[in-house]
Amino acid sequence: MQLLKKHVCRIAVALALGAGTLVGGSSTASAAVHPQYWNNKCDYGRACIYDTDGRVFNADGCGNNPIRENFDYAKAYGNSFRVWYRNNTWDLVPAWSERTLDSSNLTAKVEVYC
Repeated sequence: MQLLKKHVCRIAVALALGAGTLVGGSSTASAAVHPQYWNNKCDYGRACIYDTDGRVFNADGCGNNPIRENFDYAKAYGNSFRVWYRNNTWDLVPAWSERTLDSSNLTAKVEVYC
């Protein structure tokens, strides 16, 4: 009887750990998605790049935010970020600063540093 209890207890622990892994894994996967959106202004805490028409791409989160567009201005309303261009050149925007960008060069991504 004692052996059976021990075996049942081990199975219960294994199932609980497995369920925890599934739940933790799904939340980790969703954390990798970077909320990003177009707006008419730069929102607080965002890495913002302005296209030549005046629209503002608000990138969020750490890491890469792919975008293919021509931009002429950037604002780091929070963390520093780097604008990578298709020809593998880049412009760095330090935290809490603003700068012009190369509007003749098509961007590849915005890399936000945290």
